[in-house]
Amino acid sequence: MSLDQDADDWFVRMRSPDAADVRANFEEWRSVPAHAQAYERRVRSFDTMMFLASTGTVRNRNLDTAKPWVLQTAFRKYAAAAIGLMLSGSLVLVAAQRSFGEPQSLSRMEVASLENAPRHISLPDGSKLILDRGSRVQISYDHNQRRLRLLVGRARFSVAHERTRPFIVEAGAGRVIAHGTLFDVELTQSAVRIALLQGAVEVRDASGGNGRKRLDLRAGQRTAIEGGSVVKPSSIAAADSQWPNDMLVLGGVEIGEAVAVFNRTAPRPVLYELRSAQSLRVSGAFKRSDPEGFARQLAATFGFRVEKREDGSFAIVDGS
Repeated sequence: MSLDQDADDWFVRMRSPDAADVRANFEEWRSVPAHAQAYERRVRSFDTMMFLASTGTVRNRNLDTAKPWVLQTAFRKYAAAAIGLMLSGSLVLVAAQRSFGEPQSLSRMEVASLENAPRHISLPDGSKLILDRGSRVQISYDHNQRRLRLLVGRARFSVAHERTRPFIVEAGAGRVIAHGTLFDVELTQSAVRIALLQGAVEVRDASGGNGRKRLDLRAGQRTAIEGGSVVKPSSIAAADSQWPNDMLVLGGVEIGEAVAVFNRTAPRPVLYELRSAQSLRVSGAFKRSDPEGFARQLAATFGFRVEKREDGSFAIVDGS
C-alpha cells in the first residue's frame, strides 16, 4: 500500500466511531515526518473538496455520518480533482457559486481544525487563517465584503488589505471589522474575546443590550463582548498571543491558570487535582504538543506526582 493510500485510510478511520480505540496507533504512524506530511495533504484536500460536496448531487448528504468505506471511496475518487481545484482558486469559486445558486456569492465554505492544531489555511483573497484545535469557521466572500463566522473555538486572522471590501468576522453577538490587520477572536460560553496584534479594527456588539456597542481597538489591546456590552480594553498578555506556536512561555503565572492556558491547545488535557489550594507560580517554556511532559515538569518542580488516566489525560496530584 502506498503512503498516500495509508494517509487515506487513517483519514477515514480517525472520523469513524472507533477513532478513540486506534488513536495510539495513529499517533505512532503520524510520528514519522513523511507520514505527517501525507496526512496533512489529505486534510487540506478534504477542506477544498467540501466545495464539491455542496453540489446538487450530494448537497443533502452528511459526510460525517457516511460509512467509512463510502467516505474512503469518495475521497480517493475526488482527491485528485480536489487538489486541482485547490491550485486553481477561480475554479473553486465558480463551483461554489453555481452549487449554492446565489450569484452574489463568489465563495462559501466551512473549514475546521481536525487532529492537528494549529491549522493554517489560505483564503481566496490572500488572507491567512489559523484555527485552534476543535475550531470551526464559515467563510463567505462576495463582491462587496469578506465575511467569516467563527462557530466554535478560536482563530487568528491575518487580513490582506482591500480598500473596497471590508473583512468582517462574526462570533456570537460580536463583530470585528477590519481591512488589513492581524487579530485573534475566541468564542467561549459566556463571551467573545478579541485581541489585536497589528493594525486597527472596529469591534461591535449586536446582542441588543444597553451597554457600549462599539469600540475602536488599537494594536496590543484586547477586549471582550459579554453581557450585552463591549468591555473596556486592556493590554494583551504574552501567553494569550502565543497559542499558534508549539512553545508556550509562561512567566510567573499562577499554576491553575497555567494549566488552563496549556489545555486550550493541548491534544490531551492536564488535570490539576490538589486537595488544598496553593498559590504557586509557573515560569518556563513548555511544548503544547506534549501534555505529559508539561504535567511532569510541573509535578517535579513543586513536589507533586502525575497520574495517567484511562481517558488519556494526565492529572497532577499530591505527592503523598
